[in-house]
Amino acid sequence: MLHKILAPIFIIFIIFSASASDFSNERYRGWYWFEEKTPVLPSKDNDKDPAVQSKITSPQAKAEIEQFAKELEDLKFMMLARPSVENVKAYRDKEKLMWTQAMTLHEAWDMTNLLYPNQRDLINNPVNVHAVKAKRELVRSQDGEKIKQLAKEFDLVLFFDPNCTYCKLLSPVLASFGEQYGFNIEAISTTNVKHELFKTANVQGLAKSLGITAFPTVIAISHDEKDAFELIRGYVSISELEEYSLLMIRHLESRKTPKPLTPTTSLISNNEAS
Repeated sequence: MLHKILAPIFIIFIIFSASASDFSNERYRGWYWFEEKTPVLPSKDNDKDPAVQSKITSPQAKAEIEQFAKELEDLKFMMLARPSVENVKAYRDKEKLMWTQAMTLHEAWDMTNLLYPNQRDLINNPVNVHAVKAKRELVRSQDGEKIKQLAKEFDLVLFFDPNCTYCKLLSPVLASFGEQYGFNIEAISTTNVKHELFKTANVQGLAKSLGITAFPTVIAISHDEKDAFELIRGYVSISELEEYSLLMIRHLESRKTPKPLTPTTSLISNNEAS
């Protein structure tokens, strides 16, 4: 999908970059200064060599785009201020060059996908609607298996207040989540009242000792009791419980992977770094 927006991005950049250029530097040459530019004729030897044609330095490219954008902007103002046939045609001729360049960029992008297939990973980043749907279903299935595995290692404990409306609303959602993924769920009340859906433990003062003051709060506790995480608090949906379970899994996995002492890659290219 990305290549389909390249042409509009190029066009938008051309149109709006003109506002950043300094017109006053060329003002002394008159209103039609941009028409006085002497065309640079390509060398006959290099005219048919794509490699030579594509070579350009960053300052040259920036200057070329800004120059084109300024010329297009000036022609637009002339057309709007004096909407004659000649001014409209001059603007549309320049605009046609912009569209041609945009389509050239589009074609080059597609050709790059063909010649360098590693740069277009349609397996991990599908673009057509059927592949996107299949990828979404695959990811959801894989995520579900991860959460089921988490349920084999962690239990959930619901801290609730019998007078809390959100606690009453969350309870059936949490029960459905636990049934779907195989979590063992217990409850602890602030007043030792038995929960209607979950096995209730009578542990006075536990919520206070853990610093839990908001209800409902769901805590995930590992079977070996070495790890405990506040999974979520408040009245939430099953999708939110799934989301935070996956975040918890990512956190647990990151603890198993040693972090490198120094970065292995740099965002700065070798040329720029030197």
